Amino acid sequence: MSNNTINIRPGVGYLSILSAINYTPYHATAEFVDNSIQSYLDNKAKLRRLHSNYKLKIDIYVSGAVIEIKDNAAGINKENYERAFQAAMRPKKQTGLSEFGMGMKTAACWFSPVWEVKSKAIGEKIEKKVKFDINKIVNDEIEELDVKEIPAGINQHGTEINLYQLRRLPGGSTKSKIKEHLASMYRLYIKKNEIEIRVNDEKLEYKMPPLLVAPFFHE
Repeated sequence: MSNNTINIRPGVGYLSILSAINYTPYHATAEFVDNSIQSYLDNKAKLRRLHSNYKLKIDIYVSGAVIEIKDNAAGINKENYERAFQAAMRPKKQTGLSEFGMGMKTAACWFSPVWEVKSKAIGEKIEKKVKFDINKIVNDEIEELDVKEIPAGINQHGTEINLYQLRRLPGGSTKSKIKEHLASMYRLYIKKNEIEIRVNDEKLEYKMPPLLVAPFFHE
């Protein structure tokens, strides 16, 4: 195992105010799904060459004061790794789902003061893990974070995000809204059987709302 660092400038203090933005649990959760789908879309050819029957799978687990999001997308590669964790840094490609580069950081900080990301990029031989402790970063004015690196198979790929000490605990009705929102938002991908999203092991399916059948009424 080796350790490296990433620079999280500029605007480290900005991370501390993200918990106060106007968000909902289902919109915040969708930010992570957006990142997974964008990673898949950007690397679809590579993933399908590697796996003949590849399907993007996103698993979301809500348990106690922890949320875990796992995918089998292409991971965060070396070129984009530091940018992915810098505050207010837009991605090079700004036409996709992650147009402004704030999704993962904003959603993670909104949900949790302590979170970590483990990612293995397709075609690379290293898995990387970085942990954010927002209070410590702000209080100690930390501008660089340690990145733990471990060897991994070149064909392994995917990202895992863990949110701890949740500021907002999704209850029963909120979990239902998260499932409903994600199923509706990504219904075209789900309908094409291109992605599979599970929340606490429940596979999401989109159900068309019932159509109104009524006689024509002329005023």
